[in-house]
Amino acid sequence: MIIAVVTPWYSDNISGGAERFAGGIARSLQSAGCNVEILTTCGRDSFWDWGTDFYKEEVTIINELKVRRFSLRKRNKQLYDDLMGKLIHGESLSYVQEMQLMHETVNSDSMYQFINESGEDYIFLFIPYLSGTTYWGSKLRPENSFIVPCLHDEGMAYLKSVKDMFSRVSGLFLNTIEEQEFSESLYNLQDGASVVSGGGVEVNYIPNPDGFKSKYNISGDYVVYVGRQVSGKNVPQLIQLFKQYSDENSNKTKLVFVGKGEDQIIETMKATKNIIHIGEVSDEDKYDAIAGAVALIQPSLMESFSIVVMESWLCNTPVIVHEHCAVTKGHCDRSKGGLYYKDYDSFKKAINTLLEDTNRANSMADLGKRYVDEYYTWAKTSETIINYLIKKGFPREDIIS
Repeated sequence: MIIAVVTPWYSDNISGGAERFAGGIARSLQSAGCNVEILTTCGRDSFWDWGTDFYKEEVTIINELKVRRFSLRKRNKQLYDDLMGKLIHGESLSYVQEMQLMHETVNSDSMYQFINESGEDYIFLFIPYLSGTTYWGSKLRPENSFIVPCLHDEGMAYLKSVKDMFSRVSGLFLNTIEEQEFSESLYNLQDGASVVSGGGVEVNYIPNPDGFKSKYNISGDYVVYVGRQVSGKNVPQLIQLFKQYSDENSNKTKLVFVGKGEDQIIETMKATKNIIHIGEVSDEDKYDAIAGAVALIQPSLMESFSIVVMESWLCNTPVIVHEHCAVTKGHCDRSKGGLYYKDYDSFKKAINTLLEDTNRANSMADLGKRYVDEYYTWAKTSETIINYLIKKGFPREDIIS
């Protein structure tokens, strides 16, 4: 059988965590001897119009992976935004509204036709849970469908339609213990309905932090944020906290942002003292930026794994995370590789601790790196996925060619 990793967007330079994670899963399974494809839409990424094709509908090869692209369905963006706004503000949706939300998110009718017509030959791994491609695609072939949800505590996680989806499919592959505990508490899943498969993180590059500083004209100490600069990642609060820190301290420490962001948030950055917005960069520049930082800051409250935290440790840099994110706090507690904050005082203390005690910072980075090397390799992830599929009744000889 063919294992299809289904994700709404995919390319060789995709910046979204879930999409990069999808590629990692696909490559790890292919390396383990599985016949693997990626099914995705013709959209560019999450910043692109979700109802307009960027790529053409075709079958192509990206980094030795077969990728099938399917045309996007037109959508009512205003209705989607209105419904998501209700969830963000803590309002509940009727089941009819839930179905409207699923209809107006990212969808592809040609993809669903392919899944329906070719499904007997495939095992489908859908990622992440909150896309239309996962909801509608998994509904077509639930007996052959598994979900890598990347689940966290947010409005969509509480929808009845999501609970029904998780109960309908053959199993869930979860990234962390915290994600498994959250899913079990929320959905009352049966024993064996999920497994913690984790994920692999690799940095096959020797960082050059001095080169990064020279290239982007950065001097002195800095902390770094890497990833999408959007409200959902708690970036506005990070900017506010750092502005207060910068106003109250004379050490001239800077906050460097790497990656794409919402226009309004970027404008706020540019108007704030000691904040530098670099924008989207190559992986090499990203690793250079992390390696040169006093710490990587991950302010998000809603993470199911956080690849960038692992990358930071592999670049020998400690992390500062938000105390109210169970997943990243759990990583720090188990690894001893970082600090966490919940308010301005603890934010200031975390930065100053790592600025003033380089021995402790170096020790944290080393402990974090050991944690990643021990628990988060792609070989372990693919082995766990394959063994779970076998447990679910798929013969090994059908999975590994």
